Amino acid sequence: MILEVNELTKHFGGLKAVNGVDLRVEQGSIHSIIGPNGAGKTTLFNLITGSIPPMSGTVLFDGRDITGWPPERLARGGVARTFQRTSIFMDLPVLENVALAIRSREGCSASLWQSHQHEDEAADEARGILASVGLRGREDAKAGMLAHGYQRALDIAIGLALKPRLILMDEPLAGMSRGDRETIAALITMLRETMGLTIIVVEHDVGMVMRLSDRITVMQHGTVIADAPPDEIRGNEAVRQAYLHGSFAQ
Repeated sequence: MILEVNELTKHFGGLKAVNGVDLRVEQGSIHSIIGPNGAGKTTLFNLITGSIPPMSGTVLFDGRDITGWPPERLARGGVARTFQRTSIFMDLPVLENVALAIRSREGCSASLWQSHQHEDEAADEARGILASVGLRGREDAKAGMLAHGYQRALDIAIGLALKPRLILMDEPLAGMSRGDRETIAALITMLRETMGLTIIVVEHDVGMVMRLSDRITVMQHGTVIADAPPDEIRGNEAVRQAYLHGSFAQ
């Protein structure tokens, strides 16, 4: 297992946002986390990625205890995250968004000559990453002028610039047209199949989750109520009861 979460807990006053959650994610898999609004999915993401500290429990990445590590340290250790709302710099060119992430990963040299060399190397690497997510030819465009689907692809490219082994995506399909959702879904599959990444996804598009995922964890009221491959999740009565609108009927 590349990621193991053990008895992870976070309460906010009387709200048990995440309550004793266990999670196992296999290396090279696409593992989705779903559940009704308020189930604790994003809080779980925040705990895993160090945005908030847990009250108790542990997070192991490749056997190493990373519980409570801040996001910057996690990124250097091979764990990246994309957000529900893209974290791109809207006023900067697309290429510079990715180059900034590369420079933050590697640090900048104090030598002016080496610094210029580093800038060129970062730009070349950024172009390669952008090409891999379908943004070739848009390097010089201002990020804020991209269509929403391309902005999401850029957000993923920024995550890839950190050279992660594990990437967590918080609602990567949110607010997209059907065509854009298909494009990003295909990109997620490509990242696993051609780059060997392990991907954890929180997503509300249950139909797309069923297509993409190797395994699905279902949360409700801060706890895990099911964890299984998609076919088993589809037929799980507890999961059906958690969703009031027949999301698993098809």
